[in-house]
Amino acid sequence: MRRTALNIIPMTGAHLPACRRIVARSEPWKTLGESVDFLRAMAGRQSYVCLRDREVAGFVVFTPEPVFARGGYLRAIGVEPDMRGRRIGRTLLAFAEAATARKAPNLFLCASSFNRGAQAFYRKCGFVRVGRIEGLLRKGAAEIIYWKRLRRPARRQNALRTPGRKI
Repeated sequence: MRRTALNIIPMTGAHLPACRRIVARSEPWKTLGESVDFLRAMAGRQSYVCLRDREVAGFVVFTPEPVFARGGYLRAIGVEPDMRGRRIGRTLLAFAEAATARKAPNLFLCASSFNRGAQAFYRKCGFVRVGRIEGLLRKGAAEIIYWKRLRRPARRQNALRTPGRKI
């Protein structure tokens, strides 16, 4: 089986229809009847898409700067339903973690209590459940708060050997 390269790039207006289709077909947005404010995220340079063979396979929206308890915040992540199980979500999450680690030591996110698949995914990726907010978005449901301590990215050896740079 041929492995296809994944490419993460900043989201543009051309990506919006595909990202909106992903939201329309995915939890928690289906149950909540909500969407993602991609335009605001694009204006703040906080949204990225993952391309697989030039096709939008997923997206991630996050704030890498500290916004709560010295941590960045993962606002939304989504993968095209037909492309799930191909490490696209893990790739997008790793991208958000690396970008956040350059600015903050922690990353936080919320997952709806009815979105068990997302909760399992975040736990597999090393996030720890640290709280619960009842009825925040929907009566009878809770938002589960997850946290992960991030590692600062290692400096590349080549960067250490750059001429003119003091070590």
